[in-house]
Amino acid sequence: MKLPIKYLTEYIFIITFSLLLSGCGVYSVLSENGNGSHNSSGYLEQFLQEAEESEYHDYQETGGQIALVIDVSSVLDHGFNQAALEGAQTYADAAGVSYSYYSTASDSTESYEDAVLTAIQNDARLIICAGSHFEQAVGKLQNDYSDIYFLLLDGIPRDSSGESVPIASNVHCITYHEEEAGYLAGYMAVLEGYRKLGFIGGERIAAVQKYGHGYLEGINAAAALLGVSDDISVEYWYSGTFFPNHQIEEVSLNWYQSGTQIIFACGGSLYQSVLASAETCNGKLIGADVDQNSISDLFLTSAMKGIDSSVITALDEFFANGGAWPEELAGTADSYGAEEKCIGLPCLDDEWRFKTATFEDYLEILSDLKAGEIEISDNPDFQPELTIFVTYHDI
Repeated sequence: MKLPIKYLTEYIFIITFSLLLSGCGVYSVLSENGNGSHNSSGYLEQFLQEAEESEYHDYQETGGQIALVIDVSSVLDHGFNQAALEGAQTYADAAGVSYSYYSTASDSTESYEDAVLTAIQNDARLIICAGSHFEQAVGKLQNDYSDIYFLLLDGIPRDSSGESVPIASNVHCITYHEEEAGYLAGYMAVLEGYRKLGFIGGERIAAVQKYGHGYLEGINAAAALLGVSDDISVEYWYSGTFFPNHQIEEVSLNWYQSGTQIIFACGGSLYQSVLASAETCNGKLIGADVDQNSISDLFLTSAMKGIDSSVITALDEFFANGGAWPEELAGTADSYGAEEKCIGLPCLDDEWRFKTATFEDYLEILSDLKAGEIEISDNPDFQPELTIFVTYHDI
């Protein structure tokens, strides 16, 4: 049964509570095949068929009131795009609102703008722009299409030179405290016993940079607590892409073979290349954005931000206000972190893979983050002072 808007606040509370218990993951529309790998195109076809055959027909190939626009990668990427889709899908299914999604034809500024324009031409009322690649598109189109509403995830509107511009009243932006999620992952990895760690980021954008320096700060803090700073080393590299490729596989394989025990694979689907190397060397990984533990047993944990839950909440605010951003959200950018219960590690029984570090350790450090007792800069260019040894690579 569809829920009237007036009941959605209670519904969102229930969903959000379940997100916290499951590590901010509503559910997965991507299943695993028999050998534990994922076939995105096959499951995409399955998802579309099931959506079109659903009782309420909320999914539409084009013309949905809610339009999700993503980059050139798959919407079922077991990462950022999929979490945004799940948030939109969960809300649409509850409220009886139609939704569609569109992807870009290429990784270019023009293509991101074209994807947004396609959604507008197909009568979208609210366009969810998934990722900072859409910053310039929103910056250009927000005033030209003042009757269209935008939800920009992971960014703020920018001009063609990359400078920030005022956020129009038809736009609401959500960013996240990735530095806190990275901190949790690094801290707990050291408590678990890892001493040789790695970080492979995608493009050098704000979200990835914040994950990275938070990861280093968490490693540094745990090492100081245990008195093992002299034993810790970290390999650190930005690959320049969110897609798997031979170079990422080659670099990660070399790191594993040289003694690196665990690598934080941070960005899009590049984890696939790191995982291929880990399988060869029996290395471990840390996932990013969402719970990626179901992909492989080689994932120790994932540094997560509540993409799906934040989308659900924003959509509820939008439609509860009659299909417009309420005053407190219009033209604003909110940043969600531990205090907003939007940052964490997977913690259900079948997702908790720590053997030495305890759940109590995790709750204690998470509580300190929520209370603001741990200060981590949210400046992407911040360079933390470290007592551990870090090798920054420019390969």
